[in-house]
Amino acid sequence: MIKDINNNDILNNSILNNSFLSASLREIKQNCKILKTDFYLDSFNYFPITLDYSTFDHLFKREDDNSIEHFFSEKFFENLKNNEKSFKNINNCYVLGSSPADNYFSNLIHFLPRIFFDNNKKLNLVIHRNLSNKFRNLLKSICEMRNIEVQFYFIDDEFYRFSNSSMPQFFSIKNSIGILKFFFSKILSNVKDQGFGKKIYIRREGANYRKILNEADLINLLRKNGFEIINPNHFEILQQMKIFSNAELIISPHGSNLSNIIFCNTNAKIYEIGPNFNKPYEVNISNRYNILSNVSRLKYFKINSDSVDVDSHSDIAKKYISKKVLDESNYYKNIILKINEISELVNSL
Repeated sequence: MIKDINNNDILNNSILNNSFLSASLREIKQNCKILKTDFYLDSFNYFPITLDYSTFDHLFKREDDNSIEHFFSEKFFENLKNNEKSFKNINNCYVLGSSPADNYFSNLIHFLPRIFFDNNKKLNLVIHRNLSNKFRNLLKSICEMRNIEVQFYFIDDEFYRFSNSSMPQFFSIKNSIGILKFFFSKILSNVKDQGFGKKIYIRREGANYRKILNEADLINLLRKNGFEIINPNHFEILQQMKIFSNAELIISPHGSNLSNIIFCNTNAKIYEIGPNFNKPYEVNISNRYNILSNVSRLKYFKINSDSVDVDSHSDIAKKYISKKVLDESNYYKNIILKINEISELVNSL
């Protein structure tokens, strides 16, 4: 069976202790443990398992992740042993990883902060093949700023064996935000201002889910009240961050672009338009941007909307999400607003 090793066990076992490197950001008092050894890893959970079948729940379970209990089942263990010799081997890499579904929230909050704890001048960086070109460009830019020569190694939806490779721990959402704000406060000061005002509306044009079906009516109302309309797809990620950092009032449908609110100044107002999330597995989703707002000391508000079924589901959603969830969750539907009911609110902003 897979054995979970706690922090005390690591400290008290010299062999285990030598399998970890330590890095720190003294300015914000943030430490990071980096597993450096041979290990097995899947590209969905990014939950490393050493060759002697040990793992480290307290370091590699993400804060808002779904259960990883299946890793500790007898069925999983037997399957791992039966197939481990067939796993593709990757050598001498730094496993940053990224969301297999290319979810921007996960890429920004969970994965990106971990890149700042490797100071080697040459970096073989492991990411999922589905990571967007924009996010790859962001990683390249960060490495260039830190004088690091980077080469990407792409993984797919499989189990791998990594040899002589490194993988940094995951952080709590609060600590991730602290790391990102520490670095990007310096980076964004050098990014060209995009010239937008303080009141902005973020569109989900082209998205598969949670598009506002009567958005034209909403946009007309917002423009009359001094809002500027922004489609993030037209901007590189650093430019998106800059736009959010200058805004004082943001309205947006529920979606990963709202992750950029962590770069807003204290007391900025965030209005999230979203459906009711009433399933037990939707708790983390429903609270996601409220949590980011609280950590970043922003003023968060929710504008409720009605849900409308989509005509068909995206291929990537069907690949990673069960049919039951796709059929019943409001996360995988579009939304519609009662414009008359929110006009008074918008007129007061």
